[in-house]
Amino acid sequence: MKPTRLESRFSSFFADMEDLGHRCARAVRSGARTLAALPWPVLLVAAILLACLLTIVPLVLTLFVGFLLLKFVAGAVFGRRPRQIGE
Repeated sequence: MKPTRLESRFSSFFADMEDLGHRCARAVRSGARTLAALPWPVLLVAAILLACLLTIVPLVLTLFVGFLLLKFVAGAVFGRRPRQIGE
């Protein structure tokens, strides 16, 4: 019996997801082997850099959005537009 179009589409999607799962597992195994081969000082530096990135980047983005919103609110409340730059 020939599969219907929906079954064919689902089997194709399932095959793609299975392939993606295999590739992710392979990447995780490769990363684990790389981490196991690193000496501990390098691993410490990598952990510190990763921790800094995970804490500083969201803080910077949050402050940027906060100050941008503050600028828009101040502009709406006080109603002054920035001056045009003359030549």
